[in-house]
Amino acid sequence: MRHSADMVAMEQDGFVSQAPVVHDGAGVLPDELRGSVMLLGNFDGLHLGHRALLALASRRSRKMGCPLAILQFDPHPRHHFRGEQGFLISGNAVQRRLLTEAGIDLIYAPAFDAQFAAQPAESFVLDHLVARLGISAVVTGADFRFGQFRTGDVPLLQAMGRVCGFATHVVGECRDQEREGIRISSSQVRQFIWSGRLDEAERLLGRPFETAIEAGPMGWQFDPMQILPPDGVFMVEARGAAGRRLGRRMLVLKGRRLEARLPAGTSILLWHAAATVGTETGLERTNHGL
Repeated sequence: MRHSADMVAMEQDGFVSQAPVVHDGAGVLPDELRGSVMLLGNFDGLHLGHRALLALASRRSRKMGCPLAILQFDPHPRHHFRGEQGFLISGNAVQRRLLTEAGIDLIYAPAFDAQFAAQPAESFVLDHLVARLGISAVVTGADFRFGQFRTGDVPLLQAMGRVCGFATHVVGECRDQEREGIRISSSQVRQFIWSGRLDEAERLLGRPFETAIEAGPMGWQFDPMQILPPDGVFMVEARGAAGRRLGRRMLVLKGRRLEARLPAGTSILLWHAAATVGTETGLERTNHGL
């Protein structure tokens, strides 16, 4: 199976890692993907806290000689329940690439609809984790909740694992040692992005904030689910679909629309510290001047 350490070696040798298998639970899972170590939680953005869970899951997967898997809902529960948009740290294209680079073998992506949301927590474990996936272990954070009304928790996973034959590994919260020990979470990353503090977001992500972008009839467009910084002027690095660097550009963002001369073939933007960010009185200089 592919793992993070193996991925580094593959990149250095100039090879491209195979993308994970995406399974929606509707058909039969291939035998070679059963018995996985399954990551459970909301892994939007794969920040440093997520990387701690991923590292443990990768070690367990390697030791047990079984696939490495992750749960990914489509659409995101926040969108299903609230109709919310503009909050994903990483849209589908970026997230799938990050999971490929992380060595994930299987993405379990059942449709998150009213029927799925109404499942009792015990049914999610028995029907999905045990019957459909045949997992050997789960790795999750201490605050993971699941099932109808979010009644499922880690103690329930542990109890059902003892009966059903899978192990439960729990990783405690991770804190940023450089900034007053704040908890590393998707919510905190979002707050930094929304406020234009992209250097802070980059530190918690462990890499630059990046977004997918595509050329449409009305100009360059972002995924409606993608979180964006506030209006302002930013330095971005344009990259192609295969990660090829296409050059740096200044970008003006206003109301989710942008003004920039991006190179042809741009599909990814890596965002760097803002030159200016918007306020109620207009654009003002930040402390991150370029």
